Amino acid sequence: MKTIFVLMSLFTSFLWGLSPVIQKHLLQKFDKRSLMLFYASANIFFITMLICFFDNKLYADIKTINTYDIFLISVYTFFTIFLANLIFLEVLKYNNSHEAAAIEGIYPFFTLLLAYLFLKEKITAFGILGVILVVLGVICISMNDTNFKLEEFIAIR
Repeated sequence: MKTIFVLMSLFTSFLWGLSPVIQKHLLQKFDKRSLMLFYASANIFFITMLICFFDNKLYADIKTINTYDIFLISVYTFFTIFLANLIFLEVLKYNNSHEAAAIEGIYPFFTLLLAYLFLKEKITAFGILGVILVVLGVICISMNDTNFKLEEFIAIR
C-alpha cells in the first residue's frame, strides 16, 4: 500500500476513534433513533455539497443502476448503516466509549473471513497474526477499567 493511502487510513481511523466519544456525549441528550435521523440528514447535506462542488458521476451512475444493484445497496444500508449503528448506539449508551469501540474493532476478523469466502481474497500468516493481535488488543482495551494488574498476573512467586 502506498504511503499516502496508509496516512489516509490512519486519519480515517482517528476519525472513527473520535466518533464514539462524540456519540456518547450526544446520547446523554438524544435518543439513539433521533441521532440516527440527525446523522442521516447531515450526511445527505454533506453528500449533496460534495456532488455540487466536485466532479460527480451521479447522473451516469443513475443511468446504469439496476435492480440487483439497488438490492445490494439496500442490504448494505440496512445491515451496516442502520442495524449496526442502532446496536452500536445501544451498547455505547450503557458502556464506556473505549470498550464499545474496542469490541466493534474486531470487524477486521470478519472482513478477512468474508473477503476470503466471497471475494476469494487470500488469507496469509500475516492476516491470521493480524486478527490475533486485534483480538488481543480488544481484550486489553476492554480490561482498561478493571482491577486486573498485569504485574501480579505474570509475577513469578
